[in-house]
Amino acid sequence: MASDAPAGTGQARGAGGGSRLALAGPGAGRNDVPPEFGPYLASLRRRIQELVVYPLAARRQGLAGRVEVEVVLEPTGRVRDVTMVASSTHPMLDDAALEAVRSLPPVPLPENLPRRPLRVRLPIVFDLR
Repeated sequence: MASDAPAGTGQARGAGGGSRLALAGPGAGRNDVPPEFGPYLASLRRRIQELVVYPLAARRQGLAGRVEVEVVLEPTGRVRDVTMVASSTHPMLDDAALEAVRSLPPVPLPENLPRRPLRVRLPIVFDLR
């Protein structure tokens, strides 16, 4: 996890007047997570990216930014806790990032990984392109 570059775009569809155009990118080495968790974390980032809805009002105002979140996952894959570590300075974007993480359906950790809660930090990037 050595890059802050966005991982890709979501699909241009969404509920509530927004569209799924926000980008979720990997963190910059702030995780103390063993390398064997890499594939699971890549999947986690993709799933969050698919759930992020770029608020229509934020798009119309030209707002962009980066929200850094810390997520605690149970071994069952359930999100136990999500905390905003760094704000985008735009409450609409901050709320959209937190909502995306909170709405993640559980995906259990693979059986070959340690059965313990997992704490990760990652940015969610809102980029108008």
